[in-house]
Amino acid sequence: MKHNIVIVDDHILIAEALATMINTIPGFDILYVCSTGRELIEKFKQQRNIPDLVILDVQMPVMSGYEVAQWLTTNHPEILILALSMQDDEDQVIRMIRAGAKGYLLKSIKQADLANALVTVMKEGVYYTPQVSRTLSNDYIKKAVVKTELSDKERELLPHFCSEATYREIAAALFLSPRTVEGHANTIMEKLNVRNRIGLVLLAQKKGWI
Repeated sequence: MKHNIVIVDDHILIAEALATMINTIPGFDILYVCSTGRELIEKFKQQRNIPDLVILDVQMPVMSGYEVAQWLTTNHPEILILALSMQDDEDQVIRMIRAGAKGYLLKSIKQADLANALVTVMKEGVYYTPQVSRTLSNDYIKKAVVKTELSDKERELLPHFCSEATYREIAAALFLSPRTVEGHANTIMEKLNVRNRIGLVLLAQKKGWI
């Protein structure tokens, strides 16, 4: 059984190169390539060739990858999403995970790693880069401290740290200094045995805290 994939990326050369690589990986076929999120949505509205997986560029004109991921999660929750980006940025990863992405790929990914990512996400439902995987290992294998170990203030702040907002934005919304907010975040992550906000989001989702 072959899994059908759609690529959405406004950089056509990158999208075509990625499509060429994927078409050589056993068990996977490219249905089509879209240059914008709106083009993808229009094809979906026509109910033509709905894929198993969408590989979605994070930064696109017209509709961002975040907006497209939100639309897919709402309208086609059965479709897996892999985010695609030039850089492994923590804020972008968090934003895309919250929007429904099941993994995160760099555009510089090698074919062997791409094949592993595709097989993994179809088999296990998630895939992350080695950096994020190390965070996952720290989260789930070491077993995080339960939420009740957090103070009332930390429990209040937890949803903010699991959002896509930066520390500066959180600080402005709560009328606190960025240094104070970052200090609370570091304390929470230390208590829960996670290395960064990506791990915090993944743990909070697994535990049902957000």
